[in-house]
Amino acid sequence: MPEVNARTGDATAEGGLRARSKARKLASIRRAARELFVEKGYDATTTRAIAKRAGVGLGTLFTYATDKRDLLFLIFNDELIELASQAFAKKPDAAAFVDRLLAVFRDFYAYFARQPHLARFLLRELTFYTHGLEARRFQEHRDQIVAGVAALVKRARAEGILVSAEDDALVARAIFDIYTAEVRRWLADETRTPNVAQGLATLRRVLHILVVGLQPRG
Repeated sequence: MPEVNARTGDATAEGGLRARSKARKLASIRRAARELFVEKGYDATTTRAIAKRAGVGLGTLFTYATDKRDLLFLIFNDELIELASQAFAKKPDAAAFVDRLLAVFRDFYAYFARQPHLARFLLRELTFYTHGLEARRFQEHRDQIVAGVAALVKRARAEGILVSAEDDALVARAIFDIYTAEVRRWLADETRTPNVAQGLATLRRVLHILVVGLQPRG
């Protein structure tokens, strides 16, 4: 039977304990931030209050997030990245290109409709969000969506559904910009619960205005 290096074994066990401790603290911070943002609102919540509810020191809190805005994105980033992966894994086959886009964006509308108050804070704070521990991960999520849409554009062009002299990535960026603007408008009314079907119907009309200019003539 091979000998086990006691020092290596201890180091491995210690590393495992540290990793589990870090994961527990991260989960506590994420849960505390979500609860307080919902209860008190984003603007009224302080990082000190989040740290207190999470049961960690303020210094520990800032090892996971740069500031309060970073904490907001800490709540969403993992879920948004996973959501994008699932949405584009479907590879929609609708005949109309707009319907292919709606099949993807429907998942995001449903996600935001489940937590509209937090979603409003998120969409407000993402403007010029370039600094912070979670900023890079959010940019990766945004790039993931644009790349997924670009793949849909490329496929549609290969099938002759779309024609354009523009780069696929640029077309995808235009589509993404329309989507984000429409999500903001859809969530803007705080007096009523967002209706996913209505939001998607409006998005369909706006996207059609763009797409009809890319369709082949005759």
